Amino acid sequence: MFSDTIRHAAKSTVVVAAIIIAIVVTITGVLQLVSSHLHDGPEELYNFATAAKRFHEKIEGTGLLEDIATLTEVIAHESSDNSSEIEASIQQGMLSARGYRDQFNWLSPTTDSLELFESLVREGRLIGSCYSRLNLAWSEKQAGDEAQCAQHLEEVRALYDEVVVLREQNKLNLDNLMAQSEQERSH
Repeated sequence: MFSDTIRHAAKSTVVVAAIIIAIVVTITGVLQLVSSHLHDGPEELYNFATAAKRFHEKIEGTGLLEDIATLTEVIAHESSDNSSEIEASIQQGMLSARGYRDQFNWLSPTTDSLELFESLVREGRLIGSCYSRLNLAWSEKQAGDEAQCAQHLEEVRALYDEVVVLREQNKLNLDNLMAQSEQERSH
């Protein structure tokens, strides 16, 4: 009986040790995977900066930010007569915002650009949040709850202001990163 207890304890110890080893191996693998996605050469920095700048500038042509401002005013002052047009505009904006945010996932940030990469993704999330709040505001407006609609529109305005500031900050950081990467490539 005493030997059965020892055998059971030994088996439990082996199982726990195997689990610990599996966890360590998994963590090590994840860390290696993350570090393999961070490239530190001047060419990789230049490639990231060039693509990120192109993506960032491309949004200007889509009119997403202008659309947010327009929809905010339309929802605040319109009746639900233009329902299908407003809903379609909100849905299109939500899809475009998701596409804008997701395009950065195709980039491989460098150690020097990781913070900017995260900020660009955050910018996309904020734009998407604006459209989500517009959708909520429009739903409340259609349901006749003007107070909730107004609250959601205030949230949209606050998010919009944050996006505008972040876009300018990201633009400056992208310009600086481009200059840095071009300088490093020339050496």
